[in-house]
Amino acid sequence: MNLALGLQAVPGGYAVLLGAGASVSAGMLSAWGVQCDLIRQIASVDGVEIPDGDDGPYDWYLERFEREPSYDTLLAGLSGTTSGRQALLRSYFEPDETEREQGIKQPADAHRALARLVADGHIRVIITLNFDHLIEDALREAGLRPTIIRRPSDLTGMIPLHAQRQGVVIHLHGDYLDPDSMRNTPEELMEYEQEVDKLLDQVFDEYGLIIAGWSAKYDPALVNALKRCPTRRFDTYWADPYPLSTAATELLEQRQGAYVAAGADRFLTRTADAVTALAERNRANPQNIATAIATAKRELRSDGPAINLHDTLRREAARLADHPLRTATADVPQPELGAEHDRRLTEWEAETETLAALAAVTAYWGNDTTDRYWFADVERLASITWGTGTGQRALNDLRRAPATLLLHSAGVAAVAAERWPLVARLLTGSRAQDIIRRVDMPAAALLGPETVLGLRTSAARVHKYLKPIFTGHVVANENAFTEAWERFEYLRLFVQEDAGNYIATPHLLVSGTRGDYRPLASQWLDRELEQGDQHPLLRAGFLGGDLDRVTTTHKMVDSHISEWVNHIDQNTSKVINRSGPFYSDEPS
Repeated sequence: MNLALGLQAVPGGYAVLLGAGASVSAGMLSAWGVQCDLIRQIASVDGVEIPDGDDGPYDWYLERFEREPSYDTLLAGLSGTTSGRQALLRSYFEPDETEREQGIKQPADAHRALARLVADGHIRVIITLNFDHLIEDALREAGLRPTIIRRPSDLTGMIPLHAQRQGVVIHLHGDYLDPDSMRNTPEELMEYEQEVDKLLDQVFDEYGLIIAGWSAKYDPALVNALKRCPTRRFDTYWADPYPLSTAATELLEQRQGAYVAAGADRFLTRTADAVTALAERNRANPQNIATAIATAKRELRSDGPAINLHDTLRREAARLADHPLRTATADVPQPELGAEHDRRLTEWEAETETLAALAAVTAYWGNDTTDRYWFADVERLASITWGTGTGQRALNDLRRAPATLLLHSAGVAAVAAERWPLVARLLTGSRAQDIIRRVDMPAAALLGPETVLGLRTSAARVHKYLKPIFTGHVVANENAFTEAWERFEYLRLFVQEDAGNYIATPHLLVSGTRGDYRPLASQWLDRELEQGDQHPLLRAGFLGGDLDRVTTTHKMVDSHISEWVNHIDQNTSKVINRSGPFYSDEPS
């Protein structure tokens, strides 16, 4: 809980150091284990069977060849070609079909918990001593595109650590796809390159530290890097299910850190859960929201005007329009920009919850009269003026966050209720100005989660934000909410494409095979358009009521989404499951 409080108070202020223990639980051999197995294979070629024991293979190799074993020489002794050596390494780090079915050599709870923390902006820097790609796979599953550092030369031109909104994974001891970068012998681990030491000095000085799965017994260069750090800006937490080694205890005492008797999976998962719980507590009391929704429903069912609902909606909208964050300065120092952005976004989410919930209820059960209680506020909250200062783009875009949440809440509800005229008005009736191009356009084209919230997983975040508001209150279950979300967000992309704005594909379900993916919502729209221009959505003026225009935009949106899914599919070792979730937002 203490760590969760720290992560929430200083988003991005902690770095993570992962040792072999974080990968062993996923069925991976440790780096030492891989090296010993390679030596045993070489010994078998010589007709030698090495006795069991941790140091047996190493001692045999040292005596037999009179040099320390290194990955390049071991691999060269087992295969004469580059492809053969890579195939040999892949067998240690990539699952075969049986292992995939058993969940072996795939991200474990620790990796997925870290991905949650990175996606929510709490962690940005991950240092791993492991050769595998488990943490990268977990981050990509969460819709992130992390920066990967495999060797010292990758540090040249790297985006500064504080700006790594997608996360940066630093393979301190190399990557199995780059065998020359792998280091594991005592000589290789004795010292690092100058640029690596410089990076470690920065991380250990400027960041709090979360250590899991590392014993500090076999990495003298890393131990020395921690020892030479004189400062302690934030706390250090060291998780290990067993008592710490002497070296680890000394380092922890130097950093005045806390020992946690837990494995990486348990510790990091509970930390991520605690951060989520704290975030939920900072939002409006769910019981108060439930009460407000129930009261609104009763008023909408009554014969008379829903006066209390009208007044509450007007009061909430006016409060958000006059909220200090709407005029807060964007002149924030660059190193503080990420943390300030995260703080403002979290505050906007909490402040908008009542308006979003009541708008959803009114859009679902209301009528043209009750729509007037809130409809004009989409345009009102979407209208902003351009500020000045460092980092102005991200913080100025974020001023539209209440409009994005309101649009999606009302729009998803209107789709669920099949109130197509209201859907068309939401998507094309409200107007706002594109600050960059200085032109007016439908507000829906400017209120995409990825554009306004500025995170890679923005659309997934809005989906998660709205789900408890809808499920059981507006629609019957989670499936009904997801279906309505899919259809509204897919239609909103049409408006964005039609306006000439770049499409950063949202949180949608896709189906198909590599090279031929389609959103499930596209298949739904195919069936709807069998009605031609008599569909209520077109009759209400969606995209001018022009069927040809809708059909052309339909093809363009599907093409963009297919390109994005194929790009992600080709750049991750995890195949996208049929009808699986796809996250992809415009990079910040």
